[in-house]
Amino acid sequence: IPPAISAWHTALQGVNKDAKRVRPNAPKIAYFFPHPALFVRGESSDRRHRYLRNWLVSRAGWITRLSVSDVTPVTPRTWQAFLNTIPEQISSTFSGDQLREAANLFGPELVRVQHDVPSHVQFRDTSIFLADIGRMTQWTKSKVLWDLYEHNFWFEFIALARVLMPDMTLDRESEWLDHVRQVFPGDSELTMCAEPFPSENQGLASSDPKLKLEYVEKLRVLLSPWPGFPSDLMEPLPSSVSSARVWALERKLALFYIQSFFDNFGRPPILPRLIPVPSAYGR
Repeated sequence: IPPAISAWHTALQGVNKDAKRVRPNAPKIAYFFPHPALFVRGESSDRRHRYLRNWLVSRAGWITRLSVSDVTPVTPRTWQAFLNTIPEQISSTFSGDQLREAANLFGPELVRVQHDVPSHVQFRDTSIFLADIGRMTQWTKSKVLWDLYEHNFWFEFIALARVLMPDMTLDRESEWLDHVRQVFPGDSELTMCAEPFPSENQGLASSDPKLKLEYVEKLRVLLSPWPGFPSDLMEPLPSSVSSARVWALERKLALFYIQSFFDNFGRPPILPRLIPVPSAYGR
């Protein structure tokens, strides 16, 4: 699993998970993308490899579907069933009703792509031969997991904003999404399929103090209109502030976001991670 961002990991430990905080009409637990843990805690290595293969085959089609239509998140059990499908057996093991249900949820193109498995797939700027899934390096697997953390975080952030700001007009939402893209560089839903894997941590994950302050400040401005935003965070930090104060502000903003998500969805959100470093995997 890719390394956690320190301030966000610390904030997660401080979340109040009292069930009484959760709003009565909170939706059932579901995810826009498979939970990364599915690929780590599978029942067997064969199953984990099957999950990974099916996700890599389906990834580009699913991102495209999310970017062009209003898709609801998927329950963990449904993700697990979809990713555990053996492509050659879809027609013989799925009933007509099951095929229709899968097509309605994931889209007929995605079900067809999963059935007609290619010899290789494109993951960002890397071509992966599916026959080599079992021999994939831990570094490459970690990059796939990082990508899942990033995608889940992006779409969950937007989903929470729509709950907290229900009166936002389409024009205002379009403008707001432009601000979101400024906080999370490179995370445009229309380009996340093919853009190269980042060579260094960017935005909130940046190790450069000045750059990090710039993105923490953008996040503060983005969160400030949300209900319950802490009054003591309304003022921006000066540019000469210490890295310790930047970290403290980031932790408070992360805690506000995580708590808000829990209160509205009944679970903690999936959080962004640092990119995996080759040296950590013996490369």
